[in-house]
Amino acid sequence: MNPVSQLTSSEFDRQKNSLNLIASENYPSKKTLDLLGSIWSNKYGEGYPGKRYYAGNEFTDKLEIETSELALKLFDKTGEYGVNLQVLSGSPANSLVYMTFLDPGAKILSLSLSQGGHLSHMHSTSVFNKFFEHVNYNLKQVGENDYVIDLQDFENQLNEHRPALTVIGFSAYPKGFDFAEMIKIARKYDSLVLADISHISGLVVTQNHSTPFLAGESGADFVTTTTHKTLRGPRGAMVFAKEKYMDNINKAVFPGSQGGPHFNKIAALYQSLLEVDGRDGYGDEISFDEYIKNVLENTKTLETTMQKGGLKIVSPTETHLSLIKLPDEIDSLELQKKLEEFGIITNRNPLPFDKKSAWRPSGLRVGGAGLTSRGLSKDGFRKLGQIMVSIITNEYDETAVKK
Repeated sequence: MNPVSQLTSSEFDRQKNSLNLIASENYPSKKTLDLLGSIWSNKYGEGYPGKRYYAGNEFTDKLEIETSELALKLFDKTGEYGVNLQVLSGSPANSLVYMTFLDPGAKILSLSLSQGGHLSHMHSTSVFNKFFEHVNYNLKQVGENDYVIDLQDFENQLNEHRPALTVIGFSAYPKGFDFAEMIKIARKYDSLVLADISHISGLVVTQNHSTPFLAGESGADFVTTTTHKTLRGPRGAMVFAKEKYMDNINKAVFPGSQGGPHFNKIAALYQSLLEVDGRDGYGDEISFDEYIKNVLENTKTLETTMQKGGLKIVSPTETHLSLIKLPDEIDSLELQKKLEEFGIITNRNPLPFDKKSAWRPSGLRVGGAGLTSRGLSKDGFRKLGQIMVSIITNEYDETAVKK
């Protein structure tokens, strides 16, 4: 076996024999994975359907058109949005909006990274600080270890800084929220709105979370999402925008910042969207709607179990992810390594107003999407939560836990 085959086999075994709780990871269907390594990878097609710079794009044109139509059918009930499938991943999708629609020096308002925002939403070390100024809105405490978006602070920051663009979207925020309300506030101060639904796109498309796809000024100007988290597709992204912005979006992707699209990813996305739509199955006889409901229930079960075991929960989950506050004496990096030794894959994560470093923060982020895809039951999540509590509290029998 050659070296890359050996590495692939080893990674297959690692994934098969571990319990993955990373909230931003999931398992696409076999059909989706097969398409990523299919003949679609062979074709180059700079440009867009009907206007390519290469010959031989009869079927890639149909592929891109049909995938776009299905994405819009599933997400946009207003008929006011277009979509670009060629953008390669989530962070470039967000930066594409910045670079296309903002002037140098413009202000961007987003949730603080340390309170649950994302790296691509601007932060102190972002390369885009060379071009734009970032301002943050914050969370507020509403109970013991319970934090929600501070809408008054959100409006105060809008009023004071008058940002050109407001980003509504998060990476480690377990609560649900109302897109319509936040967009309405942003509109009062003439801000463009970018909704990043990368983590919750599977929830949005099944109406298990509020949507930014709303008519007129009530809707976000731009909606970005990755396709591999709760949407359970390939690694990739989509950029939706109101139709008046789509020509500029498309030009910014090609020829503005990219060359040929990755048709293997678009084909794999088409397959995963067919599974969301119900025209094809994931392989487990469960509809996508039922899958998302199971994700929500399983995540809550895991969280409740860990809370009953004596751990503190930060902002009780209403989504696919949960934040666990670790005891002060716990080194989160060492705990993450210990859990991995037992085959439990997690990521340490800062908590709101965390006093510890970002490298060794106070929290653990866990998500239920991946293991729900693999068929772990509610009872399985409960048992897993009990095992994790025993490891965190150092009250476990190593042989029993490994078994």
